[in-house]
Amino acid sequence: MTLKLTLRQWIVLVVAAPLITVGILYAAYQSTTPPPTPLSAFVPQGSLLSIEANDFAALLSSWTASSEQRRWLTSDNYAAFSRSRLFARLGEAQDQFATSAGLPPDMQFLQQIAGHQSIFAWYDIGNLQFLYITRMPSAAAEQTQLLQLRSKFQLREAGDDSFYLRTQGEPERTVAFAIHGDYLLLATREDLLANALLLMQHQGDASLHTEPWYTTSIAAAKPPSYEQPALRMTLNLARILPTPYFRSYWVQQNITELKQFSSAVSNLYLGQQSFREDRVLIPTTSDNLLPTADLAPLLQLLPANAGVYRATAQPTTPEIVDALNDKLLSRSPSSFRDQHLAPVADLSVQNAGSPTDLDTRIDTLPIPQQPLTAALASLRALLNSTHPDAMLVYSSTTNTTVPATLFLPIHNVVILSAAAPWNPESVQSALTEALSPHLTIGRAGLAWQSRQQGTATWFQLSGLQTLSFAVQGNRCILATDSESLIQFLRVSNAAAAKPIIASTIAGFHHTAERPNLARLTSLFDHTVSTPQSDDTAPAFFSRNITSLSTTFQSLDSETFTETPAPSTGQQPNTVHQTVLYQWRPEPR
Repeated sequence: MTLKLTLRQWIVLVVAAPLITVGILYAAYQSTTPPPTPLSAFVPQGSLLSIEANDFAALLSSWTASSEQRRWLTSDNYAAFSRSRLFARLGEAQDQFATSAGLPPDMQFLQQIAGHQSIFAWYDIGNLQFLYITRMPSAAAEQTQLLQLRSKFQLREAGDDSFYLRTQGEPERTVAFAIHGDYLLLATREDLLANALLLMQHQGDASLHTEPWYTTSIAAAKPPSYEQPALRMTLNLARILPTPYFRSYWVQQNITELKQFSSAVSNLYLGQQSFREDRVLIPTTSDNLLPTADLAPLLQLLPANAGVYRATAQPTTPEIVDALNDKLLSRSPSSFRDQHLAPVADLSVQNAGSPTDLDTRIDTLPIPQQPLTAALASLRALLNSTHPDAMLVYSSTTNTTVPATLFLPIHNVVILSAAAPWNPESVQSALTEALSPHLTIGRAGLAWQSRQQGTATWFQLSGLQTLSFAVQGNRCILATDSESLIQFLRVSNAAAAKPIIASTIAGFHHTAERPNLARLTSLFDHTVSTPQSDDTAPAFFSRNITSLSTTFQSLDSETFTETPAPSTGQQPNTVHQTVLYQWRPEPR
């Protein structure tokens, strides 16, 4: 058989052959060329945390040009922060750095030294000791204001490289910097900069990149080859948690929960209308994996633009009782006491009685009051026998079926899913007994009325306390009001969604809840009729928290997912958390 080619086919073949050859050679070159050395290989060991950026200059430029930055700097939340002790300490450190460096570390300085690939490593929180390395052309680094002042610094040597050092002020602060090829280095300790330069010269390998806690964390959170994070933060929790500064200034105040983890890494991916944060936490032991369950059947019940919700797998009886008490049974203002302040000692003389008290009998025993723990005994027994495998807790200030009123009620719903069907009579009896200490003596005035919604039957408590519940097979839905219950019943027969196996899934719809949040916080602080002057501290809820919501008003919603990952080979058990931030475009 003879193969005949036309003139056009010959031309295509002649043109395409060299391109194909070049492509094959380039692919072979790429496969044999080692990847670039990560900046963590130039960071000396001993850091508490590190932050790595693929393009720090681009991130900084995006932040300075954003409306969030402008709103934040003019917000009441920032005003309150600027008067805090932490802000004052940071200001002192900034002044001390300026004394040693000869220029203030302001936004202009940061923009000058912001390169592309960068890493920032913290070594001491209290003394603010750090090392910063950024990839920047040497010609651009020479134009920075810091390099222009090098004649005022002492010249030191580290192997084949030179660096500049200056120590000034009281207390003394050190500023050291150097240029190594296309890298700019800045540190607040001489040994950190010198050792970083030696690592760049391949003298030694005691770097962050080889520390066990770092390598374990990076391996557990290795991103897909096609997707690199814009930011990565790696934390040595075993060393961070004992530091007094972290325990004092950590906002979450959850040190006890964090003690079960030795290290953590967080990767941030930036999209057009969403940010995704992938976290991996490394437990200190390989025991007790987080429980999981299919949470899709509960999540599909959520209404559109849901307020705040949290679905948990395999909840314990105490966790369920706490949720029911908080959302449905004991809805009352909670008392608050600052845990950092010792209680005031009562030194007054305690009298056993009073001669003017003629109503208290002393010849009979007082009538014992039923403790709350006893009132919850039936509820606990019911939960222990039913073994709920999932729980959904939902709260919202919006309800389309209820018109706006003077007051702003919070609608709460708790849904319990179990393997076995629920018994409506048992649920009624347990709820009645739990409510008795709050509302009445015995069970007087606590009656349930049966209602009908389509083919579903639900029950409503008569009296001052509004409470409704419905049982649908292995699902029990409890709500503060009948409208919220009916809202969930309408979608309770929807087709089963794709399984979602997780430990916890939570979410918050900021756009839907923000207007009512501002109104609710103004009621808390009584700022509707009593506006606050600018020379006083902003009210905590109405001007501090609400201004933070206003700063990020473009944030539409936020979802949180937590799942465990069992150990595989050399990889230990890990906990994976994903936080997805959905943004809506701002009006132009």
